[in-house]
Amino acid sequence: MLVVALWAIAATSAGAQTEDDERVRQGEGIFQQICATCHTIGGGVRVGPDLRGVTERREESWLKVHIQSPSIQRAQNDPIALANVEKFGMPMPDLGLTEQQVEAVIAYLGTGETAPVARPALYIPTLAIGVLAIVGLTLIGIVVGTKRVEVRP
Repeated sequence: MLVVALWAIAATSAGAQTEDDERVRQGEGIFQQICATCHTIGGGVRVGPDLRGVTERREESWLKVHIQSPSIQRAQNDPIALANVEKFGMPMPDLGLTEQQVEAVIAYLGTGETAPVARPALYIPTLAIGVLAIVGLTLIGIVVGTKRVEVRP
């Protein structure tokens, strides 16, 4: 009987841990797809603030409102939201996330993991095309822009 009780407790805690891990993974995916364009975790300021330690600095209820619909906080003249707009020069947009997605992002932010730097999928090809365009235009300019000067006696 004792063995069965211990097994049930272990299975319940393992199931809860699996659910938490899944929520953190979901939060990481949402962060990479939506948030990493403007924010980093431990990588410094980008368009918006670095979010390392944000779950220690802000209450969870404030984070939920700010992530889900920051325009509400600005409309209520929230001093932190208004200070961020002034400091970073633009307001955080309403992202249209569900309550479950917001909770997953907060769970991910609470892990303290440093987010890898997000690089757009077409970054390298776009960079290569840009370099080739600059080289090509430079060569055309050299060829076309060369003037022949006649020296008359």
